[in-house]
Amino acid sequence: MTYLPPSRVQFADEPLSWKEAVRRVGQPMVDQGLVTVDYVEASIAGAEANGPFYDLGKGIAMPHARPEQGAKAVGVSLLRCKTPVLLLDREDHPIDIFLMLSATDANAHLEMLQRIAAVLVDDVRVAELKAAGTPEEVISVFNWGEDGPNN
Repeated sequence: MTYLPPSRVQFADEPLSWKEAVRRVGQPMVDQGLVTVDYVEASIAGAEANGPFYDLGKGIAMPHARPEQGAKAVGVSLLRCKTPVLLLDREDHPIDIFLMLSATDANAHLEMLQRIAAVLVDDVRVAELKAAGTPEEVISVFNWGEDGPNN
C-alpha cells in the first residue's frame, strides 16, 4: 500500500475558497474510504475554532482532524492550487499546496509527518513539489513508492 497514490494527487487551475480546497483535497480520501465526510468537515471546523494552525509555512497547509473524528485508514492526499488560496480568508496565509493527513494511530502519524517534514525543510524539494505537473512527479518528491514511505 502506498500512502500517496496517484489517485489522491490533484491539481486545481481555477481559484478556490479555502473551504473548497480542504473539501477537494479530502474528497479522494472519502471516496477511497480512508476518512469520513465528518473528518473533512472537522478539519475545516478545527481551523475556524483554532486559527490557521495547519499552515506549515512555504505555502503548504496540512488540514487534518483527530483520528476519532472519522479517520479510518492511514493515508495522504494532495491538492496543488495554481492560484494561492487564503487560509481562513487571511492574506497572511496564502496556500498553494494542501496535504490532508489521515492517521489511525500515533506511529503511522509520526512516520508520515517525518517524511513530510523532510520535504518541507528542503527548499529544493519544496520547489520540485510546487513545479510538479503530474501525480508521479509529486509522489517522487516524497519518495513514497508502493510499500509506503520506507522504500
